[in-house]
Amino acid sequence: MPAVHIRVLDAALSLADRRAGWVFRLRDIVAALPELHPPTIRTHVTSRCCVNAPSNHQSRYAYFRAVERGIYAVEPPFRRRVRGGRTRGGRGGWQDALLSRIDSGVDATLITESLRLTPTERLERMRSAARSIDAMRGE
Repeated sequence: MPAVHIRVLDAALSLADRRAGWVFRLRDIVAALPELHPPTIRTHVTSRCCVNAPSNHQSRYAYFRAVERGIYAVEPPFRRRVRGGRTRGGRGGWQDALLSRIDSGVDATLITESLRLTPTERLERMRSAARSIDAMRGE
């Protein structure tokens, strides 16, 4: 599932009135994403993703500009994006090519095996591992 900021941007792009300067209403974004908590959506649109909002967040995205109360415009660099956070043409950024070449180091068979266990069995396996570590330490 894409990050909240990507889902908010996708919703804004689908709702923005291109003839009126790529504007959309905050309440329309909240209504378009009923699976997300409304305050989270409002925070993303009005603060985290808004270029002319005060800098209250460590990570910010310059997707929108506040035009007037409750009305925002999609910034020009993001008007070409399509659903899922990629630009038109299907090409990802340089980091996507790099990350696809790096082995994640995660053995999917171990995850599958672990998911077949019940929660109680997983806890017992974890306790057994902790006892082994304690024994190696001499505790």
